[in-house]
Amino acid sequence: MYQHIVLTCGVSLLTGARNVFSVNRDETLGEIRSWIHDRDVDEQKQSKIGRWLRHARQFAHEAAQQPNRVCAEYSMIYELHRQGKLGERPTIVLIVTDTVGGRVVEAMLVHLLERDFKANVRVVYVEVDVNHRRRLQETLGEYMSKVANALMHGEPSTTCFAPIGGYKVMTSLGYIVGAFLNYPTAYMHEDGQVLHEIPPVPIHIDEQFVRRYFELLRKCQMDLVAMNELSYQEKQCIEQYPSLFYRDAEFVCLSAFGQFLLEHEKYKHLFETSYFVSRQVADMLRHNRHQSLFVYQQMQELVKKLKYREGDASVLYHEKSFETIDPRKAKYHLYKGASNGQTAFRLAYRYVEEEDRLYANYLWLDHDRYEREAVRGKGIYEDDSSFSDVTAQLVGTGGS
Repeated sequence: MYQHIVLTCGVSLLTGARNVFSVNRDETLGEIRSWIHDRDVDEQKQSKIGRWLRHARQFAHEAAQQPNRVCAEYSMIYELHRQGKLGERPTIVLIVTDTVGGRVVEAMLVHLLERDFKANVRVVYVEVDVNHRRRLQETLGEYMSKVANALMHGEPSTTCFAPIGGYKVMTSLGYIVGAFLNYPTAYMHEDGQVLHEIPPVPIHIDEQFVRRYFELLRKCQMDLVAMNELSYQEKQCIEQYPSLFYRDAEFVCLSAFGQFLLEHEKYKHLFETSYFVSRQVADMLRHNRHQSLFVYQQMQELVKKLKYREGDASVLYHEKSFETIDPRKAKYHLYKGASNGQTAFRLAYRYVEEEDRLYANYLWLDHDRYEREAVRGKGIYEDDSSFSDVTAQLVGTGGS
């Protein structure tokens, strides 16, 4: 039984030769068809859209009588309902292109799905720019992230994912997102009206690979990079993993799949967060090299707890357990991290959420010393020194 359905939407509701809304047409539909792919909606277009929607709703009752003559998206939901696979009051997420055609289809589908299936309908707009090669890669990466977010609001066992509408590339990349997240894909051919469910093909990128090529991936994530500026190993990586990169003449950047992959929750703490350490922390790492992996793992764990609101406040803000610490003077918080059997991780830190930066001001690897110094506000009230960026070094250790 499916309680959560995610559909990518096309414009067959407007373009089908024999569907309910094409047969019952007025002259406005002809005008709207010529604007289907337009992204700018001015007052004239909005007025025409509103007029046609008012006209079309007069014939909306025919959808339930002829469910296979509406559009692919409606047919899919109807077939799930007919087979007893549609839950009561399901949540249906429509992923729609931000175009004239997308807005018209969205308005009509929301009306039909709420009326005929008592659905709670949510709409997610996506931009897919097929007129510019570089921009297409960027917008498809954003599209994949939005599909992933929509899917993860439901459990795989009760989620139906049907990337059936929109540009053809949306269907193929939609399947990849579903497979990566282990969601099956539903498909129905309109002529036969037979519902097929395709299991996900395992897709996995080893985190050690991500760490090994972190600097290359991050460079390509931020901008176009000239091929002649890359090392031999980096060029070999691009040749070996073409699905992650997009080549444009003598430049390279991440492909749509590469963008999606590296912006996924699994890698966010690697590619979005920047880590800065004071001179004291850098010195501690230099003198305790055998503990550096443990320290970096703990710093990444701290960031994940802060970003996803997963940590215990008494652990993330351990300064509150010291009555002698004046919170009005504190510039840094105390994190009571883990112990690896030899070393206790304690850190005075500041996390700047808007910039996604962690500043590590003072580090203790000895619990007793921490208790003696923290109680006096050591590392909490003042900057120990200026800070240096250790993001590439930290991620490259292979921790977390």
